[in-house]
Parts: sequence; structure tokens; C-alpha cells
Amino acid sequence: MPKWFSCQRLLHLQLSTSLFVTLVLIAVVQFFACYTTYNYNHLTADNLGSSLYHVTNPKLVINKSKPECKYEDLLLSSKSTAVWDVPKNYDDFLPTGILNGSYFPDVCNPLYSVAILVTYRNRQSQLDIFIPYMHNFLRKQRIHYKIYVIEQQDNKPWNKGMLYNIGAKQAIADKFPCLILHDVDLLPLDEANLYACLKQPRHMSASIDKFRYVLIYSSLVGGVLAITSEQYMEVNGFSNKYQGWGGEDDDFANRLMMYDLEMMRLPPTQSRYTMLRHRQEKKNKNRHRIMSDNKNKIHLDGVRALPHYTASVRDHRLYSMVSVRL
Repeated sequence: MPKWFSCQRLLHLQLSTSLFVTLVLIAVVQFFACYTTYNYNHLTADNLGSSLYHVTNPKLVINKSKPECKYEDLLLSSKSTAVWDVPKNYDDFLPTGILNGSYFPDVCNPLYSVAILVTYRNRQSQLDIFIPYMHNFLRKQRIHYKIYVIEQQDNKPWNKGMLYNIGAKQAIADKFPCLILHDVDLLPLDEANLYACLKQPRHMSASIDKFRYVLIYSSLVGGVLAITSEQYMEVNGFSNKYQGWGGEDDDFANRLMMYDLEMMRLPPTQSRYTMLRHRQEKKNKNRHRIMSDNKNKIHLDGVRALPHYTASVRDHRLYSMVSVRL
């Protein structure tokens, strides 16, 4: 084969590769430009205070000799953890003040009680980072909180919606007025991201590093969501029909809209998260059909209409484990 012919083929291959890479980059840029939101609607510092849901767990023993906790300094903080500074291990973690996954500040009486619900299966390495990181983050916020890990212990298809419903029932039975539905692979970065409910549902993870800190679409509720227990029960929680990955969050967003509940967010500088790497769950091929079938039938499918399951609750020092078999 002539030498000039080999060079011509090599040049053609390089040009084809360059063209392909260029087209891919253009497609990525167009996606983020057309389908994502850098400057989404959000609350301002002026109206945030009146929007917060000031309710605590009635089981709390309030010490009247202590003052109410203050949060103005926290909400105005500009401190943020860089992604590369997120610890990869916690050999020196100290569980000071934590009992059965719950924490109560000892210097003041908190204005907020929140249950953090974490659905989980076969991601021990992520849980080992998530639990100590969240305790270190939350203990600085002067709130009353408890972490629930809801683990699916069978080999059936993953069902995040049903796990959230089971976890919510437990947290509501424990009298928590605010539920924070939290993916185990997301870690908050901004100190001003107060873990508390608003009077309307609050999408907390609007700016994730994996998505270049932009909101993928305006109706997104997945990742981290805060909602009052009353609102969760009002919309009948999540659908129990979604198996595998995808669909349950969009279905839940439809439920919120059907009940005229408005999704609220804080500014991007208070909503940044980093996502831990993980293997993608198998997608639910039936998610679009289920969502279509569920319209106007949410009273038949949700937290008040759970299929048969077995569950047990066991308290650990750093979290309360809700073990579920579907």
C-alpha cells in the first residue's frame, strides 16, 4: 500500500473523529442552554423568614431556661465546602450529642424538627460517607433532626417510592412535622442551606455538580425534597408502582401540582450539592405508562394504600434503620 494512501486514511480518520467530538460538544451545550435553568425562580432573603415552617416535634422537652435558637447568621453565611474537600473517610468522626440517629442542640431550643429519610440498598460505601458528613453538617445548624435509613433488603426490583412511604409512616408516627426525602449520594455544600421545611414543598438540591450546577427542568423534585408531614399525607405520598429507576419523582411532582402546592427553592448559592459516584439502577421501561395511568387515581396508590410488606425498626447510634422486605 503506498505511503501517501496510508497518510490520507489517517488524516480522514482524524477529521472524522474531530467532527464527531465537535458535534457531541455542540449537543451538550445545546442541552444545557435549552433545557436547563441557571437562574430559576427562588425565594429571596427578604421573604425567606416568613416562609419557614416553624414547628417542632411535640415529644421534645423544652428547657425554658434556654433561649430560642437563632438562624440569621446561618442563612446569611457564604461559607461553602469545595467538592475536592469532601472527606473520603471519617476515621476521626466523633458522634457527640447523637443518640439513635437524633440530635438536639444543647445551647438553645430549636425552632425546627426534621426527619431525614434516606432510601438505600447495596451502597455501603456511600452510606459510610453520607452519615458522618450529614451529622457534621447538621449539628452546626441548631435544629432537632433524626436520620432514618430505609433499606430494601430483598432482591426484588428497587422501589424508592414505596420505601419513602414506609419511612414517612414511621417518621410521622414519631411525630416529626417535617420530612426531608434525601438521596444517599447527595451531600450539601453550602452552610446557608438550612435543613427545614417551608410552608410550601421545597426542592433543596437545585444545583448539583454532576449537572454543572443548573436546574435540569423546573418541575424537578428528585434528589433532596422537604415537605411537611401534612402535605405528604394530603397528596397520598409516592406511588408504589414504580420499580427500577425513574418516574416516581415526576409522578410525585404531578401530585403536588394537582393539590395546588407550589414548589419553592432557595438561591443557587444555598442549594449546591455534590453527587457521589454510583452505578445506575436499571430503568423502569413502564414509567411513562404508569404515570399516564396514575392521573386522577392518586387516592388509590400511595402511602394510604401500601401493598403488603414487612418492616422492622432498629436504632443505631448514628441512624434509625427501617429494614423492609417488599
